[in-house]
Amino acid sequence: MTSAQFHLLEIKKHFGNKLHESSIYGTNRIKVHVSPHDLLEIVQYIRDKLVFPSCEAISGLDWETHFEVIYFFDRWDGDSTLIQVHVKLEDRDNPSIPSIINLYTSADWHEREIYDLFGIKIENHPNLKRLLLPEEWDEMDHKHISELYPMRRAYKLPDKPYSYNSTKK
Repeated sequence: MTSAQFHLLEIKKHFGNKLHESSIYGTNRIKVHVSPHDLLEIVQYIRDKLVFPSCEAISGLDWETHFEVIYFFDRWDGDSTLIQVHVKLEDRDNPSIPSIINLYTSADWHEREIYDLFGIKIENHPNLKRLLLPEEWDEMDHKHISELYPMRRAYKLPDKPYSYNSTKK
């Protein structure tokens, strides 16, 4: 059994019904999908029980229908396993997710960047303010929310789902 298989088995044993999806890809990458309200419990388990001391990065994605926040956890002991925790945020108008800063202080600037560029509110973050954009950015004249938060896309969803045949002339 590989290290990644062992860690995924432990996560599944402890959180089976809280995992929306889980898999191993490559030789040592674990991917789990969880709800925002289960995030802190799962992240604490990864840190304390599986002993992943490092939150390497946090990324945001803007899909047409939802946002997604992805956390990357790593070890420094020669175990090359990387755990990705994916969290889907359904509310595009008021997206929010709990802060993990009390578990990983390295999450501080990553969470501020997610807020700054996507407009995802990070609940209980001690210093949630703009990181990359100027402080007066909120007061500037913005025509669309995608200009207020530069990584948001200004989707114009079609009236009907996309169909290859409907684009032929």
